[in-house]
Amino acid sequence: MRMLAAELLKLRRRWATYIVLVLLIVLMGLIFFLVGLGGRTSGASQVIRFPQAFGLINQFVFGLGSLLAVAYAAAIGGADWNWGVFRVVIARGESRGRYILVKYIGLAIVILIGCVIAFAAGILLTYFAGTIAGASVGDPFTGSGPGDIATSLALGFPVIAERAAIGFAVAVLLRSQLAGVVVGIILYIGESILAAVLIATNLSGAFSGGGGFPRLGQQWYQFLPFSIGDSVLSHGPSVTGQDLEGLILTPVPLDAALAATLIYLAAALALVVVSVERSEITA
Repeated sequence: MRMLAAELLKLRRRWATYIVLVLLIVLMGLIFFLVGLGGRTSGASQVIRFPQAFGLINQFVFGLGSLLAVAYAAAIGGADWNWGVFRVVIARGESRGRYILVKYIGLAIVILIGCVIAFAAGILLTYFAGTIAGASVGDPFTGSGPGDIATSLALGFPVIAERAAIGFAVAVLLRSQLAGVVVGIILYIGESILAAVLIATNLSGAFSGGGGFPRLGQQWYQFLPFSIGDSVLSHGPSVTGQDLEGLILTPVPLDAALAATLIYLAAALALVVVSVERSEITA
């Protein structure tokens, strides 16, 4: 507990902790402002009415928010190498593996707090957008609202924690903050591009054979680290309507998607613990 309290104190003093959260809320506010303006002349106001609005909030908090969490986790994980903190840890006789796990737990707690704050900000911004659009957004705490909030956080946090763990692990393994950020961005964007290319290839083959509009079933790339998180989030509140991928691919069941997400999380942490324990750290 003493080590965890120390890690939380260090994170509280880091400017990055506040910059990342403020950046997310500002970007979310900008989009809600634009949606509110569009709601005056179109059906966009439906998106900012509860409970549909929870889907839009989720896209920001656990979509864009997860990318920012990867960058934040990489910055925290890689900083210890730059500042020589591990040398101090060894000199104190602390366990390297225990230290790195506690560091991640502290990071996960801060990310959870950030998710709750950002989600609350999203609810307030929904009212802001509704005021601009001149539309009633309803009450987020009636009907299915409380359940939607709980479901969003319960499904979203494991996803954002897994993605942050990947950025954290890469930064520690390569002893570089930049490497963790770059790998996270590549996975975040690259998996979507890969899925789009493979879907297009499969569709091209299906249509050339004279068949109708095909449904491809489950595909292996749905189980990649970031894609599987999207499968988890798809079981929570979402914006009405499906994208092309959702129409063509069979969704991964929630229990399988959540299990795969937790496996990736555990694997990332196990890998970083083994690496730190075996690393040579000179004084």
